Amino acid sequence: MPENYYIHLPFCRSKCSYCAFPSVAVDRVPEKEYLKALLSEFRFRRKLWPGLTLPLSTLYFGGGTPSLFTPSFFSEIIDFFAREVGFVAAPEITLEVNPADVNRDKIRGYFNTGINRISMGAQTFSAAGLRLLGRRHDAANISQAFNSLRQSGITNISLDLIYAWPGQSREDLAADLDKLTTLAPEHVSAYTLSYESGCEITRAVAAGEIVPVPEPLQLEMMSLVEDNLDKAGLYRYEVSNFSRSCIFQSRHNLAYWQLKDFIGLGAGACGGRRCRRGPKQWVERYCNLADPEFYMRHLLDADSKLAVDSSEFVPWSQAETVNLSGVFAESLMMGLRLRQGIDLASLRSEYGPDMVAALLAKVQLLQNEGMVDFDESRLWITDSGFYLTDSIIDRLV
Repeated sequence: MPENYYIHLPFCRSKCSYCAFPSVAVDRVPEKEYLKALLSEFRFRRKLWPGLTLPLSTLYFGGGTPSLFTPSFFSEIIDFFAREVGFVAAPEITLEVNPADVNRDKIRGYFNTGINRISMGAQTFSAAGLRLLGRRHDAANISQAFNSLRQSGITNISLDLIYAWPGQSREDLAADLDKLTTLAPEHVSAYTLSYESGCEITRAVAAGEIVPVPEPLQLEMMSLVEDNLDKAGLYRYEVSNFSRSCIFQSRHNLAYWQLKDFIGLGAGACGGRRCRRGPKQWVERYCNLADPEFYMRHLLDADSKLAVDSSEFVPWSQAETVNLSGVFAESLMMGLRLRQGIDLASLRSEYGPDMVAALLAKVQLLQNEGMVDFDESRLWITDSGFYLTDSIIDRLV
C-alpha cells in the first residue's frame, strides 16, 4: 500500500500568471478548518483502502503556497501520521516555500516539526521576469531566504527555475544560472515556461501582447541549463531535475515517475494504487475537486457521514480505474523521463513479456536513429534524444 503521501495546500496571496495548479488567492488561510478536513479525508481513504498501514517514506506539502501556514499546522499533521502509520527511519519530508514568506523564526519552526527538505520557488532572478510571471518576491528575497534556510540547519534545498519566458535572452538565462549556482543548492528543478489553458500569461500570448521564445532558442537554453548546472556539480537525473548526488534526488517525485502507489490529500489532490483486478481494472485513481471551500464543507463534519463503499457517490472526489494498456503507456511516459530509464525486468513482471516484446520492436527504429538504447536490463533515452523526450515517447505509445 502507498507509503508516499502528497498534501495539497491550495491557498496563495495572489495567483501567478503561469500557474495552472489548483489554487485560490485568499487574505486568510483557514488553517484549523483545512487541517480538520485533511485528517477527515485520511480516515475516509483508510476505510476505502484498509491496507493503508505502511510507514511513510515521503511526505510532500505542495501548493498553492504552503509557507503561508504556520509551523504548528505541519507539526499537527506530522504527529498525526506518526501515530497512525509511522515513518520509516529516514523519511523525506518536503515543504514548498515562497521566498517572500521566509524568515528565520518560521524556518526554525518548520525544521523542528520534522520537515527536512525545502523546495523554494525562485523561478528567476530577473526583475522583469518576476513581474511577468506574477511572483510576489524579488531577487534579494531569494538569496536572503536561502541563507536563512542554511543558517537554520536545512541541508537539503531545492530551487525551482523557470526559463524561456517571453523576453528572456540567452544572456539573461546565463545570469540566472550564475546566481543560482552561487547559492549551491542540493537540487534544482528547471522548467521551460509552459502555456497552460486558463492562465493569464496564456491569454496574453493569444492576444498578441507577448511573444513566446522561439523553439530553436528554447533548445539552446535547455543545453545551456544542463551545461551550467553540470559544471556546478548538479547532474540531470530526470528531464527537468538535477541533483548534487543520488542522495539528493527527490524521492517523492521518483515515486511518481516510477508510477508507485501514492495518497493525495486536500482540495485538488490526486492519488492512486494498483488493484490488478484484470486488464480493464489495473489501477484505481481519484482526484479531489479543486474548490477548497467545497472540499472543507463536505469534510468538516464528515467522519460519521462519509461513504465507505467506493461505488457510492462522493461529491468532493472523482474516482476512475485505468486499464492495463493505459498504465503500461503511463509507465513509459514517466519512466523514460529518467536518465536511468526503465528496468525491463520490472516492466515484464508488471505487464507481461508480450507487451514488452512489442515495445522493443518499436524501439529498434528509434535505436537506429540514435534516440534510444536498451540492453538486457534497461531501456533509456540517449543524450542526443533527451531534448526530444516528448516526441520519442509519443512514437512509442
